[in-house]
Amino acid sequence: MGKIVIIEGRKFEGDKEIAAANADKAAIDRIKASMDNMSLSDLKLLSKKLHSGRINFGTVLGQDFIEEVDGIISKMERKEKAAEEKQDLRVNVKRTTVKKTLKPDEELDAQARKILEQQERTRKFILFASLFVATACILYIAIYNITKQRSASTTDLLANLRDQAVNESNQSAGNNGSDNSGTIIHYVDEEEAPDILPEYIDIYNKNKRLIGWLEIADIGINGADLSLPVMQTVDNEYYLTHGFNQENDKNGCIFMDCNCDAIKPSDNLILYGHHMMSGNMFGNLVKYEDYNFYLTHKTFKFDTIYEHGEYEVMFAFRTSLKTDDDISFKYYQFIDANGAEEFNSYMNEMASMALYDTGVRAVWGDHLVTLSTCDYEEKNGRFAVVARKIN
Repeated sequence: MGKIVIIEGRKFEGDKEIAAANADKAAIDRIKASMDNMSLSDLKLLSKKLHSGRINFGTVLGQDFIEEVDGIISKMERKEKAAEEKQDLRVNVKRTTVKKTLKPDEELDAQARKILEQQERTRKFILFASLFVATACILYIAIYNITKQRSASTTDLLANLRDQAVNESNQSAGNNGSDNSGTIIHYVDEEEAPDILPEYIDIYNKNKRLIGWLEIADIGINGADLSLPVMQTVDNEYYLTHGFNQENDKNGCIFMDCNCDAIKPSDNLILYGHHMMSGNMFGNLVKYEDYNFYLTHKTFKFDTIYEHGEYEVMFAFRTSLKTDDDISFKYYQFIDANGAEEFNSYMNEMASMALYDTGVRAVWGDHLVTLSTCDYEEKNGRFAVVARKIN
């Protein structure tokens, strides 16, 4: 195995990949050094350059940095809006005093004209500025909606792909043959890979990196149900920037950690997805921070291509990526436990981080799924939902 280095919580292997990651980190550090003095407009300009590719990165560190910048901009916009609302309130309650000293009529007329002229200039400026802002907002909303509709359309197509496959498999019940060609991660030579479920055979034949399908109510785009394929490759970075059909796509795909084994299976199958502002992928997973949302969404479905699965939520928590020398618990490294004692220790660690107590616990021998995405509450933040298989 080649040299492996963890940089900013990401794993890089091989001299070429490590060099690219170090170059990206150095570039990001230089940009961050200048960000402390940046205004909101400066940050937006930086974000525009990052999204356009004018500032180019060679590794996934670039995508992480872009999401971090977008998160900072969102926070600053909320703070500015709150400050403006507070200022408007002060203006409404302010009372001006009128001087009682009378001046000659000519001086009053001249002063009145001057005030009226100033008010007219101010009115025209405000009108022009309002029109400019309104036009910019309309263009932004139009572009945002087009992008969002495209994301939603792609998501709908993927969901329909599975529904169509389910209908076709029902019509041809009894034909349980499967195509197990292609690379299967963790395939063991002396064992036969299990048959693929009928409803996933056609989709699997379109892309043999398919490893499962995830369904969660009310966390899709615009509050729709999430229903998306889950991919797996030997490269955990690939589906951060590629769609189901291998095309470049900033939404990426939901994917399973390359070290997880869906056949055995591993004690904990970890699924990753981008926290997209559009709500795509795991953009709305953070809804699970609300206990009331959990109460009405206690379970979700995750099928591997080999078997169906229903899972019961145990924990929802916030944390961050840790450095290699940090000995604290790293949920994203928990895939298999070396016995009941270690498993129970992991459960206690996650229970201590949980935002609320669900009363649900797992025991040694249970199978878990962890859903993981970025969180903008802190640097290198992560939001995770952990559930145990009940069916």
